[in-house]
Amino acid sequence: MTCSLCQRVQLAQAGQYPYLIYEFKHSYLMLGEHQFYPGYCVMVLKDHHKEMTDIPQPMQVEFFQELMLASKAIEQVMGPKKMNMCSLGNVVPHVHWHFFPRFENDPQFFDPPWLRIKEFEGAKITPEEGLQTIEKIRNALK
Repeated sequence: MTCSLCQRVQLAQAGQYPYLIYEFKHSYLMLGEHQFYPGYCVMVLKDHHKEMTDIPQPMQVEFFQELMLASKAIEQVMGPKKMNMCSLGNVVPHVHWHFFPRFENDPQFFDPPWLRIKEFEGAKITPEEGLQTIEKIRNALK
C-alpha cells in the first residue's frame, strides 16, 4: 500500500502540488483541499515517520519550530478567535498536522472540528479558489 501523504510530498517536490503554500526544511505547508473551516491547512513531514517520537531528535525540534511558524502565519492572515491544531494519523500513518482556524461564528465553535467531517467533502475547492489564501499565508511566512 502506498502512503497518500508520501505521494503528496513527491508531487510537492516535483512542483506539481497546486495547494502548496510553503516548503520548510522538514515539511510542506499545504492549503486544505476543502475549506469548510476557512484557512484550514495541513503540514506534512517530508520524511515518512509514523509517530512524532520516530523523528530523529534534532529534527523534532526544527519541525516543531516549523509548526509554530506556520501556525503564526495562518493566525496572522486569517485572524481566528482560536487555532485548533492536531496530529492524529489513524487514517494515514505519516506525521502530519492539521490547522483549523476557528471563528466565533463557526458552527459548533466549542466542538472539535472532526465532528463536522462529513461536511468537508461539500466544501472542496479548486487550486484557483485557494490561490488568494495560499498567497497571503506564503507572504506571511517570508
